[in-house]
Amino acid sequence: MTAICIPLTLMAQDSTDTAQTDTAQTDTAQTARDRSVIVGFLEDNLSGAGRDIRIEGFKGLLSSNATLDELTIADDTGVWFTLRDVELDWSRAALFSGRVEINRITAGEILFDRLPVTEATTALPAPEATPFSLPDLPVSIDIGAIEAKRVHLGAPVLKLGKAVDLSLSGSANLAGGSGAAMLGIQRLDAAEGAFAVDVSFDGPTEVLDLDLSLTEGTGGLIATLANLPGAPALSLTAKGAGPLDDFTANIALATQGKDRLTGTVALKAKVDPDAPNAPTPRAFTTDLSGDLTPLFSAEYARFFGPSSTLQARGLSYPAGGFELEQFTLSTQTVSMVGAANIGADGLPQSFALSGSLKSLDGRPTLLPFGSARSQVNKALIIANYDAATDDSWTALIDVDGYTQDGLRLGKAAINAGGTIARLTGDNGLTTLGAVSAKIEATVTDFASDDPAMQDAIGANPSLLTQLTWQEGQDILFETFELKTDATTVAVQGRLAGFDAGLEFTGDMRLDTPRLARFARLSGLDLAGAVQATGSGSYAPLSGMFDLTAEAKGTNLRFGIAQLDALTNGASTVSLSAKRDETGLTLRAADLSTGAVTASAKGTLSSEAGALTLSARLDDVARLGVGLSGPLTLAADVSRASVTAPWQTEANMTGPGGSTARVTGTLAQDASQANLALTGSAPLGLSNRFTTAALTQGNAGFDLALNGPLALSSLSGQVQVTPGARVVVSDAGLALTVERGTVTLSGERAQIDVATNADTGGSISASGQIGLTGAVPADMTMIFNGLTLVDPALYSTSLNGSLAITGPLSGGAAIAGNLTLGRTDITVSASGLGGSGDIPEITHTGQTNAVQTTRKRAGLVSTDANGGPSASYGLNVTIAAPNQIFIRGRGLDAELGGQLRLRGTTQDVIPVGQFSLIRGRLSLLGKRIVMKEGTLTLQGELDPVVRLVAETQTPDLNVQLVTEGPLSALALTLSSSPTLPQEEILSQLLFGRGLSQISALQAAQMASAVATLTGGGGGLVGSIRNSFGLDDLDLQTSEEGGSSLKLGKYISDKIYTDVTIDSDGKSVINLNLDATDKVTVKGSVASTGDTGIGVYFEKDY
Repeated sequence: MTAICIPLTLMAQDSTDTAQTDTAQTDTAQTARDRSVIVGFLEDNLSGAGRDIRIEGFKGLLSSNATLDELTIADDTGVWFTLRDVELDWSRAALFSGRVEINRITAGEILFDRLPVTEATTALPAPEATPFSLPDLPVSIDIGAIEAKRVHLGAPVLKLGKAVDLSLSGSANLAGGSGAAMLGIQRLDAAEGAFAVDVSFDGPTEVLDLDLSLTEGTGGLIATLANLPGAPALSLTAKGAGPLDDFTANIALATQGKDRLTGTVALKAKVDPDAPNAPTPRAFTTDLSGDLTPLFSAEYARFFGPSSTLQARGLSYPAGGFELEQFTLSTQTVSMVGAANIGADGLPQSFALSGSLKSLDGRPTLLPFGSARSQVNKALIIANYDAATDDSWTALIDVDGYTQDGLRLGKAAINAGGTIARLTGDNGLTTLGAVSAKIEATVTDFASDDPAMQDAIGANPSLLTQLTWQEGQDILFETFELKTDATTVAVQGRLAGFDAGLEFTGDMRLDTPRLARFARLSGLDLAGAVQATGSGSYAPLSGMFDLTAEAKGTNLRFGIAQLDALTNGASTVSLSAKRDETGLTLRAADLSTGAVTASAKGTLSSEAGALTLSARLDDVARLGVGLSGPLTLAADVSRASVTAPWQTEANMTGPGGSTARVTGTLAQDASQANLALTGSAPLGLSNRFTTAALTQGNAGFDLALNGPLALSSLSGQVQVTPGARVVVSDAGLALTVERGTVTLSGERAQIDVATNADTGGSISASGQIGLTGAVPADMTMIFNGLTLVDPALYSTSLNGSLAITGPLSGGAAIAGNLTLGRTDITVSASGLGGSGDIPEITHTGQTNAVQTTRKRAGLVSTDANGGPSASYGLNVTIAAPNQIFIRGRGLDAELGGQLRLRGTTQDVIPVGQFSLIRGRLSLLGKRIVMKEGTLTLQGELDPVVRLVAETQTPDLNVQLVTEGPLSALALTLSSSPTLPQEEILSQLLFGRGLSQISALQAAQMASAVATLTGGGGGLVGSIRNSFGLDDLDLQTSEEGGSSLKLGKYISDKIYTDVTIDSDGKSVINLNLDATDKVTVKGSVASTGDTGIGVYFEKDY
């Protein structure tokens, strides 16, 4: 009913438009309806991405006289097209009889300011293919008048550097084999220019009337667009009138008032005097000539020369077919002649063509066509066929010395040949039976300035094609083979469907034995070999295909470490897919390498779709992520209708037993999601990335993503399984997790963690952290009797809390109060004075594994090229009332007090200190009371100690100062009057100078120094040097006995030492370095025991 009612309504309104007089009220109502409904519909449906259409003042769509005030088209940068004051006077009823009748269409202004900004689109094509079909056209067109009073073309449109204003008028009529058209264009700006064409043809009488003219002044539009040198004044005329049996058109092209190309195109009936009433053939002639050099740049003058000629003559027969008796084209460098005879069946009876291109002086000739600058030394073309002789045809194109913008061909040739066979039917008509062709194209000495292109093509590419065609059958491509030095591509198949959009069906083979030749072209470090095969069908006009393909790679490399780790060895990719009117079907897609297997299949249409995917990686360590173990993925994605979201289900397993599952929906444009994410992972996975804190245990997550794909849409919890372990080796802490929960909501994470330390006490943390921007935090850490122990240095307990507030990216504040419990600091054997520093060791030839081990051991320092780490403000108070004890190596001191840490974590400013309460220094039975003592903290939070003990002898005031970082304390002796340290010690212990003490007293003094310094350098060195020894050492046996060892080099290669124990027994040792690697050792004891040995040493 709708299909019947709408046309009848329109026809009825069209028949009454001229007789009906509407009231003003009706017009207003009609306009309002058009604006509110129709205009909105047109704007919404015509607009699109980067194209915003707006219509103003639209009236009378449902009448035969429609108008609009303005139509604009804009992109993201503004309006680029404007149409104003448009009127359309037309007949809608004529459409139903296949006619377009427009009485008048006019526009006041057409403003084309610039070309629209084209936007790169990421939209995928529709899964369905569209069958090819030709458009339906009306049988007649009648446009009474078309007029545009002003057409404005902005400077960017024609790229002339200036705008152009034109007026346009015309008309057109086409019906019943006859037609007429008139078009006039006039420049409205200061430049001179006009174009007019008036052409008509009457079908019954075959009378043709043609009048075309173009004139413009210097700098005109056409001359500028054609890039004529100097943009000269230009005129072009083509005029002729008369029946086709006696028609002549005169053609003239002139610049600056001088003819450049002139001539005629003529048709003339050739009446047979013996049969004047018989259908007559029509002779045609073309004769055009002139000097074209002014129309081109001067560098092309050698190509054209002073005269260029195009001549042709022949006959066109009433029954069909024509004979080109002679064809001639000549310039100074080009000479071409030919002839052809085409039968009434449209098939060639014969053809002959020969031509050459060669300069008179033998130099390369610059070609006047093509966008690139091209030159050729010489060229030859020959083609021949004559059915009266045989069915064979031949063709040859030979080019010598071709160059083009960094591209050079030594020689290029196309050799072609084949047959054209005819059949004569029972009705006596001749038809084309079959055509065959073999075409060989070869290039020798190909060279390119682009190394990437040279690598990919090589020096001698070639192409071979063999095809056949028979009447009523497809074109059969027996061979299509393209070869370069890097690749061979071969295709076989048939081309069908000439009346339905074309379809190719066949097989393809590709062989690339050296993929590295494409490395420069791709920008990747390619290597390996690829072989591929495929078969199926493809319709280029509709986009339909049905394909099966397989590619095999060997030792593929792409220069991407993570990808190369997956493709070493053999790789295979296979695909089977189809696209038709119903959509896209992926029957199978499979990938297999030595490391990865993956497969996918599914269907997709505009209405619905489903996809299944599975994949497995044998070991994620191949990706260089610091983890090891297999990774698997299985996923299903489906959509039930055109408006429905994608239903998603995915399951993953990973290293260490980690699992993940994703279920829910995802919007078609991926703008929204409603997904549930659950799973678990072993905490030990983090150990691959850091050794600062080693973890053991498991964590589970239960999350939801509801809304846009952003952190603000993520919610849920991550929970650490109770009993999980965390070891912080630098702090000597081993923690057991009692409770660990991270709750995500709205770009924030709420943290609640409680742990117990193996050494005693606990640490807990709670609060929230922002997940965006500067990562704002509001966290509290509570220490409850946390025991910190370094067996060689200290033991203490910690109570209190710290608050961390502000951005963790930098600028956060750490504040709180901490109280130290009983704190015992032990000065170890090497912690006071100590032995000399180990010299810097240079490691050579270390492997990656050794380097990694040394880094984990903290023995490799790395430059912080990434800039300083985040700095946090400090306001922390540490209290220790009477509970800090420093003992060892004769020291026994108690300190207490309170200090406050201010400044930042990068620049700690301590305020206050722990001060001495009481203390003493014991030395060979002498108890020296400490007068002063402090302990404070500095930049790296390594406590700095200063302990001062004072005493007197009859001749000296002695001060013993122990100070420095706790990890590297040093002892210094000073006196008044001033003496060397070894002299001060001798006076303090024995009341006499170093030169006046006995060997036993020297041993006692060495024992005292060992007590104070741990047996290291410093004072011991001073005493050793005073006696002229190379070695002075006081040793203690496992049974508690002591001994004194004195050593000296007798020569560069002989060393001896004497060891005397507390019982008076002695041993003399003698070492002789025979070579750099061989040492001879001997010993004699006071007990009569002797010994000798030979030792071989090698550094490694």
